[in-house]
Amino acid sequence: MSPTQQMLDYRREIEENQKQIREMVLESYHDIAAGKGRDCNEFFDELEKKYSNV
Repeated sequence: MSPTQQMLDYRREIEENQKQIREMVLESYHDIAAGKGRDCNEFFDELEKKYSNV
């Protein structure tokens, strides 16, 4: 496999992972809004910790 093809495959994989993460976040957000699952503040605190250290 050529380096160019490897880079394209890698890029597609990253984009698919980002799409799945966005879907999971939105699903969790909708669950919180519907009163399911955990506390909204806990959810956003975790997100803030995760992305503020990146």
